[in-house]
Amino acid sequence: MAQITEKEIAEAAGKFLDGATLKELKGITNEELEAVYSLAFNYYRTGKFDEASKLFQFLVLFDHLNAKYWFGMGAVQQVKKDFKTAITSYSYCSFLDLENPKPQLHAAECYLALGDKENALSALEALDVYCPKDTEMGRTYRAKAAELRKLLEGAKEEKTETNP
Repeated sequence: MAQITEKEIAEAAGKFLDGATLKELKGITNEELEAVYSLAFNYYRTGKFDEASKLFQFLVLFDHLNAKYWFGMGAVQQVKKDFKTAITSYSYCSFLDLENPKPQLHAAECYLALGDKENALSALEALDVYCPKDTEMGRTYRAKAAELRKLLEGAKEEKTETNP
């Protein structure tokens, strides 16, 4: 087994701290990661969530700056009812792609599943602030958010009426 020198470790650490991803340090191509993503997505789509989870973990490890990989990870965690972890994954995704309303809506669903209506409403507010108004996706997700908000606010009012 080849020995790694201190100089090589320092160089790799420096590149990583300068924003390099593990894929870049290891020489993995975007095409190779996209092939893994395709397999992970197919596993997810066919209900093989444990297999999909492992592949999405691999993807976010090797390219932590790709929002699509974080979203896939969050989707698997959400379907497996690991809502707290899914919220974290959706948060990373949203941070990397702020105008994408999908992670914010799904984070709201996860908060709701945990019974945290306040943070669910906060996620929907973030969607309203950052989601583009002039795109088909923006209009679609704003409508979905409005429906969910209406349900949440109705439940909030109901709670207030029964518990003065």
